[in-house]
Amino acid sequence: MSKKISQEQLALEAGFDRTYVSLIERGINSPTIRVVAGIAAVLKVPPSKIVHRMETLLTKLAKPRKETAKRLK
Repeated sequence: MSKKISQEQLALEAGFDRTYVSLIERGINSPTIRVVAGIAAVLKVPPSKIVHRMETLLTKLAKPRKETAKRLK
């Protein structure tokens, strides 16, 4: 989901600070549903698309951990 928009522009249009958007993007802060909705509005995508993409990424990240845990048993 590439919209070719900078963090600064996204933050400005959504009404957030650029550093806050950076923290969300890097996984340091977790946005509220209102923040997700605001970002989705700027990107012109449904909020569910952002949530679904995050679920997919988290699932991919969790698989290696599960495989490692199984090998350690």
